Amino acid sequence: MTHIRILHRDPNGAIFDGGEDFAPEHFAGQVPMIGDMIVNPGVLQGQDRQLPQNRQIWKVVGRVFNPRDNEDYVSLIVESRDGNLADEAFL
Repeated sequence: MTHIRILHRDPNGAIFDGGEDFAPEHFAGQVPMIGDMIVNPGVLQGQDRQLPQNRQIWKVVGRVFNPRDNEDYVSLIVESRDGNLADEAFL
């Protein structure tokens, strides 16, 4: 089974592991590609998940495959930004 690991890139370019794993089924059976946007499924406790400003948007900026050590994993490098009503009317 393929696992998709989310790696975050901060504004300084450093990459860190956020510990979030997903299966392709979470992405309509696909592995997101560079340029795709992912709505972070998490929301801080007590916040309304329907409000875009309470959500984070992850933009995929890289994909990493490590077939020798982690053949079942694809790592997605993402940059995060806060959602906003003008851009995330689809939420």
